[in-house]
Amino acid sequence: MIAQKSIDLDYNGLMIETHINPKNALTDKEQQITPNELIQLLNNLTLKSTKSENNHFEKELNKLREQIDFYDDELLSLISNRMNIAKKIGEIKNQNEITVLQSNRWNEILNRTIDKSEKLNLGKSFIRKYMEAIHLESIRIQNEDY
Repeated sequence: MIAQKSIDLDYNGLMIETHINPKNALTDKEQQITPNELIQLLNNLTLKSTKSENNHFEKELNKLREQIDFYDDELLSLISNRMNIAKKIGEIKNQNEITVLQSNRWNEILNRTIDKSEKLNLGKSFIRKYMEAIHLESIRIQNEDY
């Protein structure tokens, strides 16, 4: 069996615009490259396989993927627990006529989480997006019945 070759990220192809003189191209001048640049780009492409014939590699990869699956399941459980608490917070806020969105508390959570994530070598942008998604879901849950 011949393994399928692909470009990184499992792309099956490229769309490249080339022109002998990109500055004079009638369209998309900024994204055109010269034929020589195209040859250089193609010569530097690394094609990767989607499968390996190395059984040891496949076994190791599967072990690591099982660990990922375990932690994904744990994360989902923890997120569910967190959302249950957010629902209780929403009920208490509603009973006391307090707004769902508490900007100071949100900033406190975000700053604390980003500080901690940097110590754990997690990307600041990733954690910000993750926490924003969690926050939006918390707000949705707190507004759900009210």
